[in-house]
Amino acid sequence: MSVLRSVDEIEPAEWEELTREADIDSSRGFLQFREYLEPGESVLITARSAAGRLRGALRGVLAVPGSGLTSDPWKFLGSEAVLRIDDGEDEDRARSLRRAQRALVHGAAGEREERDGAEPLWQVLTRSVGPCLVVREFDRSEVLCHPEAAPAESEELVRRLVGAAQAEAAARGAGAVAFPFVRPRDGVLRAVLAEAGFRGGAMTGASEMKTAGFGDYEEFLAALPSRRRRLYRLEERRLRDIPGLSAGEVDLAGNAERIAELEARTLVKHGGLADPEAIRRARIELAGRLPDAVRVPAVRKDGRIIACALHLQGGKSVVFMTYGCDYGVEDRGASYPWAAFYHPVRTAIASGAATVRLGLEGFEAKTRRGAVTEARELWVWTPDATALGQLGDLLGLVDERNAAFLKRYTSGHGAVGLP
Repeated sequence: MSVLRSVDEIEPAEWEELTREADIDSSRGFLQFREYLEPGESVLITARSAAGRLRGALRGVLAVPGSGLTSDPWKFLGSEAVLRIDDGEDEDRARSLRRAQRALVHGAAGEREERDGAEPLWQVLTRSVGPCLVVREFDRSEVLCHPEAAPAESEELVRRLVGAAQAEAAARGAGAVAFPFVRPRDGVLRAVLAEAGFRGGAMTGASEMKTAGFGDYEEFLAALPSRRRRLYRLEERRLRDIPGLSAGEVDLAGNAERIAELEARTLVKHGGLADPEAIRRARIELAGRLPDAVRVPAVRKDGRIIACALHLQGGKSVVFMTYGCDYGVEDRGASYPWAAFYHPVRTAIASGAATVRLGLEGFEAKTRRGAVTEARELWVWTPDATALGQLGDLLGLVDERNAAFLKRYTSGHGAVGLP
């Protein structure tokens, strides 16, 4: 086993060989971008054969206070959103769920009672359990194995790499190892994590649109249910019919300042914090790392960009990353569905990619347009048996709530909870 700081420490040809059947979010350029973007320290653990060939790898990052919601599982696990309490929930039941969540978090902290009730739950977990070594990429947590590895070798590689992550977390002062976006169908990883003492539960879901097997976009539309096909055609027609609007791809680097401004507006609209200059620098970095993969479908009003999305085109999928919009432009038509769904579907079909990966959450808009949702499970380990037991009970609660919630979007597409 070797513990590296960056994918740059591995020869490009070696990494390409290891990931030749993986998706774009395991590519060298994407990982370089993630290393640039994430504030925490990157950890890349590799396994080699006796002859020195790269056979497996696991990449993680140490969560810090500045890590985003999807890069620090404590922030998601400690939020009320993970309980999926909706407007129709019985108020007594809602209060009971909130109390149970708080009690289990403070139980993991070894505290019988809350100190003052004001400390956010994610901060309680970080203070008491410690920060996480988080293993994830875009919307998946997985271990990379050489595509030629036999099943027995792959399982042993996963076992060794997970064990090395546990040891490395302890060595770096992290309190836990977390795999926040494990797919329920990744049976080998789930079995190894359970064997290694991890506890898990469904925490969120990821959505994708199937584009394999279609010769062109019209063939894809013809296969849709009639109501959904009408929605596609109506929204695209709305975009075409508004005077002054035009749609097409634009260059990311050349329009980075405007794209960053629009992304920042969308983040703020949805309650987030935004630094347009930091976003602009990140977009320049992404354009430099993955120049052949970046796609920016944009809508212009009288020549000025008013809405845009950012996608990455890979061999297996087109990945939807971000969306930005000028909400001061009232007459912007169906800019969002065109940029977020219809254009990437066209891109995927034209390139032979099998799916459009739409990322986490936001299920309603995605399923309305034909996306399939699959659960993502958080698996976590900490060496403190008492804290781990409390976290396991918390994950059991979260799994129960999310399994029921995700059934709205996964009916007929496979189980969402733990076996």
